[in-house]
Amino acid sequence: MADINKKNSYKVIGVMSGTSLDGMDIAYCELNLIEEKWQYKIVAAETIPYNQTWLIRLKELHKQPAFVFSKTDAFYGKYIGQLINTFIAKHQLQVDFIASHGHTIFHQPDKGYTAQIGNGANIYAETGITTINDFRVVDVALGGQGAPLVPIGDELLFNEFDGCLNLG
Repeated sequence: MADINKKNSYKVIGVMSGTSLDGMDIAYCELNLIEEKWQYKIVAAETIPYNQTWLIRLKELHKQPAFVFSKTDAFYGKYIGQLINTFIAKHQLQVDFIASHGHTIFHQPDKGYTAQIGNGANIYAETGITTINDFRVVDVALGGQGAPLVPIGDELLFNEFDGCLNLG
């Protein structure tokens, strides 16, 4: 397992899916601490389109009973892991850890709840790579909008700008 707390260089895969349902976004990035400043490089990235089955499952999941939600969360995590394995093999990558946002099903931070699917344990089981996931829940519980990585990412990676505009 990678010691992600004491390094000055990381090779990371980030994955997420948006409400557009255009597919699973996968990016392999290198992060390096150089002269007390974090720098990044996007080495490989792609969007893998969803097949019809996943499009329907993801689009309709918010209407399904709890056991279907739970089952889909597990299977979607496995699916993400399989996509990551293919991506790693295709690009011949070495990875320190995976950061997975998953796919948001419910998100109403003003009402204090959010839910993403893509079970991190299943991603780990498929890939064998340390996986960090479920970023939004604590931020929403603390009164945030469920985007806790944006401010720190902006500060560490784009601090030469006065502001950043997230276009989604």
